Amino acid sequence: MANFNQKIIIISGATASGKSELAVDFAQINHGVIINGDSLQQYHDLPILSALPNLEMQKKVEHQLYGHLDYNEKSSVAQWLAKVKKIIEDIWQKNQLPIVVGGTGLYLSKLIDGINFIPEISNQTKIKAQEHFLELGFEQFKKKYGNDKIIDKQRLIRACEVFLETRQPIEFWQSQVKQRIFPDAEFIHANLALARETIYQNCDLRFASMLKTGAISEVENLLKKNIDLTLPITKTLGFIEIKKFLKKEINFASMQELAQQKTRNYAKRQLTWFRHQFKDINFFAEKKLAYDFLEQKIK
Repeated sequence: MANFNQKIIIISGATASGKSELAVDFAQINHGVIINGDSLQQYHDLPILSALPNLEMQKKVEHQLYGHLDYNEKSSVAQWLAKVKKIIEDIWQKNQLPIVVGGTGLYLSKLIDGINFIPEISNQTKIKAQEHFLELGFEQFKKKYGNDKIIDKQRLIRACEVFLETRQPIEFWQSQVKQRIFPDAEFIHANLALARETIYQNCDLRFASMLKTGAISEVENLLKKNIDLTLPITKTLGFIEIKKFLKKEINFASMQELAQQKTRNYAKRQLTWFRHQFKDINFFAEKKLAYDFLEQKIK
């Protein structure tokens, strides 16, 4: 068996590009353990809608960090990295190969390039930031804590929390030297960059299949829990459209069309992001080419 110490495989790509299938095929032959690198596949409440690897795939090879969070939990990049660090170290101890798979580019980039240290934020400060947001309203809050990159509510509140806790703007902490959790690791990064039209077709077909296999029931069951609609899990592609359908705000055809369009738009953003955010990344238009590249790299 090869020595996999300090090797980390990254398999990235847009949604519906076939990352999970490639990872399972490769892991089976090469003593691999698959680690989730998708922020929304951490939740177990929407397995169909979030395209969690099915039981058949999970029986073939060990999967880590899939479906381990409840719907009302939140997970930051730093929390994900802390879990990944322990898992990868355990995998290396067994002389197995860690294979991180996902489409959340931010998670993958922080794993490879490191993360800026920001002091822990107390619950008291988090509550204060939420109250401050309600007092000022979105536009005034954005003027006070936003910039060209910080424009959505979640990031604005995060910027406020950091300032209230540290008395330094978040940009100060982001400008510090990044801390890499695996400074000596060899990252081998393969990106499944299928033709755009193929990805779009895959998105449409997959969502249609999700509707037939229980995605609507998943959303219905989650809504019965009267969930906070600002929770991260509600960002799962198709959730909002199915919710509107269940509330009789739109019909079935409109729900499917809108969700498929949103999924295609998201895939387009992912394709652009992967093209511009990584230095050492290898693009492949076919799974076979990506597989052969990875095989060669671990010899």
